[in-house]
Amino acid sequence: MKKLIILSFLATVIFATGCKKLLDQIPGDAQPGDQVLKTSANVYAVLAASYERFTNNDFLGGNATKTSELYGDQINFVNVTGGAEVQFTQRGFSSFNSIGRSLWFTGYDAIGRANVVIKALSENTYTDLKDSAKNIWNGEALFIRGVSHFELTRLFAKPYSSNPTSDPGVVIRQKALSASEAQIPKQRATVKESYDAAIADLKQAEMLLPSLNSGARATKWAAKAYLARIYFNMGDYANAFTYANDVITNSGYSLGTDVTVPFKTVGNLTTPTTGVVMMILGDAGVQRGSFWNSDLNNTYLPLSSSLYSLITSKGGTRFTSLTAASTSPVRGVSTKWAQLGTQGVNVPLIRLSEMYLIRAESNVQKGGFADAAVRADYNAVRAVAGVDADNSTTGTTALLAAIRAERAVELFTEGDSYHELRRLKLNVRGIAYNDATGLLKIPDGEVRANLGIIQN
Repeated sequence: MKKLIILSFLATVIFATGCKKLLDQIPGDAQPGDQVLKTSANVYAVLAASYERFTNNDFLGGNATKTSELYGDQINFVNVTGGAEVQFTQRGFSSFNSIGRSLWFTGYDAIGRANVVIKALSENTYTDLKDSAKNIWNGEALFIRGVSHFELTRLFAKPYSSNPTSDPGVVIRQKALSASEAQIPKQRATVKESYDAAIADLKQAEMLLPSLNSGARATKWAAKAYLARIYFNMGDYANAFTYANDVITNSGYSLGTDVTVPFKTVGNLTTPTTGVVMMILGDAGVQRGSFWNSDLNNTYLPLSSSLYSLITSKGGTRFTSLTAASTSPVRGVSTKWAQLGTQGVNVPLIRLSEMYLIRAESNVQKGGFADAAVRADYNAVRAVAGVDADNSTTGTTALLAAIRAERAVELFTEGDSYHELRRLKLNVRGIAYNDATGLLKIPDGEVRANLGIIQN
């Protein structure tokens, strides 16, 4: 098993690298020439490149998580004294912020290449591909496009809990463009339209994708898990419950018994990975460089004192296995991203424990729940960390508090808490959950190419 996983991962890297010359000639939003549409091998090369941008350190493999933590209130800014990160401390963002630039353009590059794949498959200008493979590739491209639009919306727009029908979301790009078409300005859709576009793509993807896929590629369960996450962010708890329940009940995935497993190196993967619905195979360099340092006192983004105390008191083995403390002064440090030193580590894109916590809260929020069923969900997450089961909490208010406390100690430094604050309409470091000054600016390159775009 270990050998197969490593070979699959290496094959993906080699294939993408071998096609580099071809792929570098294709602008992210521009339709390629006939040389790409002519053979399935070339179309697959574009799909591999779309995955590379999607999972890149500049997007979902790193900066998306880091940015969400910088936005939020669970880290200590003591060591942030310069660079793009310092703009997060006072929320004085520039359109030239390098983190914002990398997120925006890498995300849209993934989308642009996914659009090329979708167009090529729809036109079917070649005959060397079976329909079964065509459907899977189409599902993968739709998955990448839908998730990318959603995550860009979460990072560059106000939350759905604000005014989704009027707040500007992101630019929706669902077409492979010619060079001239790529120059035509396109404005930001609303937050609702941005979410709707993501949902539509993922609903198509879940119908096309297989239950298991090679390497760390998208599956129908990854699409369903993301739909659960999106509906949960929207406050559509009935749909969030349905999708989370489907993943938990029918995917065959397991939470396992070790809190460190989702963050192990490639060689420790199982298929599917224990506790993970979709994994990014990468170096996690952004997370490791941000949230951990071999000299704990020099960790760039240590945990806030309140979060560290919460993990210490309620985290079980998540404290002993996933956090450490610097000594002078005492600061909590996440070691999720430091396992096995400088070797590459996995980046869980979406974990099974999140599905349990979404199902638990959605069950309460939608009403008609049984206390024991809700407790069973967050107790399942607790059990992996060796925390005693809660068999006594009852009632909406107390159950929601227990679920949210569990979520904080389970998903710390994974970019979750900021989005939770905004879903719940809570202030974020002293400003309102929907204050536009708390958002990165639309990057300068987009502003120049897309005149009149609404700026944050």
